[in-house]
Order: sequence, then structure tokens, then C-alpha cells
Amino acid sequence: MSQLLCLLFISAFWLPLSTRAEAAPPAVPSIAVRMVHPDSLELDRKGKPVPEGYTPYVYEFRDRHGKMHRERLFLKDEPVITEKEVERAGVDPGTPGHLNITLNTPGGRAMKTATSAMRLGHDRLAVVVQGKVNSAPVVQAILSNTFVISGLDKANEAENLAELLNRRAAAGKVASFTPRDLALYAVHPDSDRLVKEGTLSVPGYRLWSRPGAGERKNAEKEYLFLGNAPIVTGDYARSARPNLDYPGHLDIVWNEEAYRNLEQACAALRPGKDRMAVVLRGAILSTPVFHKMPSHATLIPVPDDDRRLDDLCTAINTQIPPLTEQQQRKAKEELAVYPVHPRSAELEQRFLPELRQGKTIHLKSGFRSVPYTRPDFPEPVPSWAFIRTESLIGPEDVRHAAREQDGTIVYSLLPQAWKKLRSFMDGSPEGTVAVAIVFQGKVYQLFKIRDSLLQMWRIPVITTIQPISAIYILTPEEERRMHREFLYYVFRDMLFPVSPWFFKNCVPFRTLGERKPFLMIDSGLERP
Repeated sequence: MSQLLCLLFISAFWLPLSTRAEAAPPAVPSIAVRMVHPDSLELDRKGKPVPEGYTPYVYEFRDRHGKMHRERLFLKDEPVITEKEVERAGVDPGTPGHLNITLNTPGGRAMKTATSAMRLGHDRLAVVVQGKVNSAPVVQAILSNTFVISGLDKANEAENLAELLNRRAAAGKVASFTPRDLALYAVHPDSDRLVKEGTLSVPGYRLWSRPGAGERKNAEKEYLFLGNAPIVTGDYARSARPNLDYPGHLDIVWNEEAYRNLEQACAALRPGKDRMAVVLRGAILSTPVFHKMPSHATLIPVPDDDRRLDDLCTAINTQIPPLTEQQQRKAKEELAVYPVHPRSAELEQRFLPELRQGKTIHLKSGFRSVPYTRPDFPEPVPSWAFIRTESLIGPEDVRHAAREQDGTIVYSLLPQAWKKLRSFMDGSPEGTVAVAIVFQGKVYQLFKIRDSLLQMWRIPVITTIQPISAIYILTPEEERRMHREFLYYVFRDMLFPVSPWFFKNCVPFRTLGERKPFLMIDSGLERP
């Protein structure tokens, strides 16, 4: 009997334990964005019970004076997004402790839906990192695919979290597409008429078919004459992402060669009448109507589910792979920062005839002339700078090197690098102090550490100091784009107060800084 009672006693505890083991709480996600109860602070102040569907969290933060504060927030149990919706994470070397998050299409839609229903300027979202509230900002605008997590000020916390998120995001991706799978073709202007007349061949074009627009499986096919060769393919795209405002559409940014091909092809098309064809893996997805002359960005219809759109974007966005460890070490060795002579511009003008003949000018002070291409609009300008051959920064001063999707090489510098540059700046009595950033033996840019904005009797009155924490080696295309947009905004700020009419009506000036994509609406779909 005693043995039976003992067995029953053990069984009574064994079953609940096994049940609890099966109902173990899920693992805490690395990142989760949760909605804060609209009346969270008031409910906590009045001692009200926890609202149903919410969980209390403690939020600790410091104000701008460094004083620590604590808040008790009620966060919604169902998160808006978690790490499962993270497409990519990256650290901006220029803002340490900040993590840039890019979401996939479902995550972007969820974020946009959630913030669209919130009271802007009042309601809050909480960013929970490793189960702890990292920030709880007031939502000031509708969010979508991207946001920034700040306050990751622990040693390498942002870098480690970015590496974790990118590794988990890569583990769930399957290379189901290649960039070349996507292509744009020109549709013959008289395609419909030629098909009705029974024409089977047209020089320079090939007859294609696509499923009919009817709902029945046996709907009549549509026949189109498309150009023999595509205008552009995904190989020419620099980046792509689904557009949340136009479901089933992609935002694609093209490189310079693709832009020239599109510009040449669109010159023969009639806006609002002629069409292009969007082809994916040999199947016509849509036949958008040409809307206006192209820019570097294009909004094209690719009707499909979000997962396939994300897979296609992933294939396009990963054409430039990240640097391997060996490439990172080599990239550190290829970077150098040289002092520039305080009167480099004057010396260039003085020795300009000899420099144009290809001669190298050596000064007794140890400076020598080096050629470099100065960015300018509309074309870069060949120039020369006088630099000293002893580099101020070496590989030991670089924290890490990375390559972005557009091909830009980004160097994150250690604090000791700025100390070296500051010592060089303090030792120079001149009002303007500059350094030459050299990559692979080529001068990429001249960076002014100290710049005198105003001088009186050659004495600096107003001086700005620009610390260097990151160095960007831009691709030529990206450099031209940034320079063009910089000029656009400078001229805009100057011209708009004086002549608003010119700013709004001068087409060439507007296109100088044009960033919005040209839109092609699919003639077979309902307009969004």
C-alpha cells in the first residue's frame, strides 16, 4: 500500500511537470517592435491592472542631461514585427551605436499598417532588443521598410547584433532567382494591329504569348511582338525593393549603362500609348504603358506574391557580395590618408603648364604633386594636389572595412585615427587644413578637416572642424549622383526664395535633382 501511495504521489507531480515542459515559453526574439498602449503612462500612474493582451515592461533611459529615468510601459503581446521580418541590418560608421534595419515586404506592410492607424505625435512604439526595451519613441510619421535602432552604446553591440540578424536572415533565403531572370523588352508600337492581321514575323522583333486576362483556364492568349534583345535586365540594376504604395510594383535603381539604354529606347516610344513588357524567366508578367522619360529609378509592375518579389530583390541586391576577411585585410592596406599642402590650390595654378605636360613637381618641404579627378557637374575635372608622402593613417587605425550594395567601400576608424589627424591639424598654422584620401594608390577626394568660413585681414574668424570617424570610397556613378544632387539642393535653396516660378517650371533644373521614379502602369491591371 505504501508503495502504491508513493507511486500515485510521484505521478501527481510527474504529469504537470511534463505538461509544463511541453508548454515552455518560446525563445525571446533578438529584435521585436511592439505597440505601446496609448494610455500606458496614465494606467501606470493610477495603478490600473494590466490591460488584456499587454505585458508590462520596464524602460530605463537617460535624458540629454545624463539623468536616469524609469518608465513602466504596457506593450502589446503580439509584436508588429520581429527578427523574422528583417531583410538586412547594417551599422553606419558615422553614427556609432546606431543600427539600420531594412524589413522584407511583409514586415514593411505590417509596419505601415500599424503606424497608419496610430495617432502621429502621440502614440508610441517600443523597440525591444534581447527582451529589454531599447527605446520607446513617439511615432511622428508613417513607417514602412526601414527604421533605425539607437542607443546601442555597449562595446560592439550594434555590430554583433547586425551580424546575428544578417546570419539568421541569410539562413532563410533560397537563391530562387538570378538578376538576369528579370528583363524589360520594347513592345512593337503596332503590335496589336500586326497580330490582328495575322503577321507572323517582323524584322527586329519576335512573337511572344502570354496567358489571357480571363479567369478561366482556357482564356484566349494574348500575342505580342517584343524586341529581339531586352532593353535592360536585372544585371544592370543597382538595387530593387517592393513598393508598399503600389502593391505588386518594384522600385529599381539602374546603373549608368542601363539608364542610357532606357533613355535611347524610350525616345522612340509615345507616352501614354506605347508599351514595354516585363518578363520574368521567359514569361510576360505585365505590359506597362510608357509614362514619361526615364530616370535612374523605375517603378515597374511585377504582379506576384510578396515572397517571390523579395526573392527577386534579394538576387538583385546581392550582386555585389560583401568583403571576405582576406579582402577586408587587403582593403585596410590599400587605404592611406596624406596631408595636403595648405596652399595646394595656389601651387596647382602656378605649375599648371608643367602639370598638364605630365611632370611631377617636388617641393623642398617634402610635398609633391599627384593627379586626381575632382568631381564636378556635368563632367569630372582633371586636377592636381600637393601632398606629403607620409600617411597619417595606417591599417592599425581602421576598425573594419565593408562593402555596401552599391559598391561603396566604407571604413570605420578607431578613435586613435582622429587623434593623429587632430595632432596634424593643431600643428598647422594655416586657416585651412585638408587631407587626401587615397585608395589603391589613387586620390579619391580631398577632405577639409578645418575650414575657415570667414577671414578678416587673412585672420580666421569663423572656423569649422569636421571630425573623421568614417571614410567612404564611392563608386564613380554614386559620386556623380551625390554631386549632382548636392548642386541641385544648393541652387534650389538659392533660387526658390528669389524666383519660385523658375524653380517650379524650369524642367532641366528640376530633372537635375530628380529622384522620383518614372511610373509605368500595367495596361492589363487595375490602377493602384
